[in-house]
Amino acid sequence: MNCCTNCFESSYINAIILGNKITDNCDYCLSENVSVYEASELNPFFLGIIDLYEVDTVNGKPLESQIITDFHKKVFTQKLIDTNNIKQLIAEIIKDDIANYQNVLDNPVRLRFHNTGAEEDVTQPLFLSWDKFSEEIKTVNRFHFVNALDLQKLKSLFKHFQKDYKKGKKFYRARISNNPQGYPFEQMGNPPNELAKSGRANPNGISYLYIANDITTTLYEARASLFDYVSVGTFKLEEDIRVVNLSRSTYDVFRLAELESLEEVMLHGSFIDKLEEELSKPRRKNDSELDYLPTQYLSELIKSMGFDGIEFRSSLYSQGYNVAIFYPEKFKCIETNVYDIENINLEYTQLNTK
Repeated sequence: MNCCTNCFESSYINAIILGNKITDNCDYCLSENVSVYEASELNPFFLGIIDLYEVDTVNGKPLESQIITDFHKKVFTQKLIDTNNIKQLIAEIIKDDIANYQNVLDNPVRLRFHNTGAEEDVTQPLFLSWDKFSEEIKTVNRFHFVNALDLQKLKSLFKHFQKDYKKGKKFYRARISNNPQGYPFEQMGNPPNELAKSGRANPNGISYLYIANDITTTLYEARASLFDYVSVGTFKLEEDIRVVNLSRSTYDVFRLAELESLEEVMLHGSFIDKLEEELSKPRRKNDSELDYLPTQYLSELIKSMGFDGIEFRSSLYSQGYNVAIFYPEKFKCIETNVYDIENINLEYTQLNTK
């Protein structure tokens, strides 16, 4: 029975299917004349996912529904979901091991770590919640934790989120200007260390380069207002770099499953999510430098691992992302342009009613 590249969201799995170099019709999503693969041959890639589940007749869902929920837009495509053939596909994929998985296939299931009876303790990343970590580094121990983080486990977790950028990649940085002439090249980069104030990623006195993936994102990050002049510098990467991409939306389920690391990411991913959320928060005038200590500490840990920066989503523009670069000298400003802000779209929420 054939499955195809239109069945799966995973680029990792689809590369394997494409490498098979066979074109036919798909028996599951019903696509025609597409790259196909014998479904049962994908067995090793799926068992690592299915092994995460166990029967839960009270709170569970059918396996296919639970996978769709737990790995939204990461395993099965909407085209396959619409055909209602997912259960049949799973059964075909694991048919050689069906005796070991029949119970999971035929009954409601849930992720195993939700069924431990001690969910709070098990799912807290590295046995320490973000709130406890944040409180300790701010008010109890700045450098030597009593409730020590498991740094080795944390480093292992970060390695799963590595992202590579090649020489020549372009990013953008904006500064609001007082006039339409804007800023020259040499004033578009990061401030010198002696002028560097504490940021979400950088400690006081250590200057990082904060850049965005496109012009729209960097204009939002600069908090440009109506009729502002904004200088935007284009920064070109001078050499290959590695960053930690904190967006869990980018990881490949099947690749992690093959590495036997998927459960680790599922268990401790909330820690990564919280770190990204904190890094994404825009600076406010009334922020205390103490508020930045947790993210600064973890940024320095990532830096000590040999990474060149941290990538995180923009909270001001949902379609964009930012990168905090530890080594600004690896980028060169090659162009500057001045933009006149002509319109602002506001979104708002009423906080109290009468």
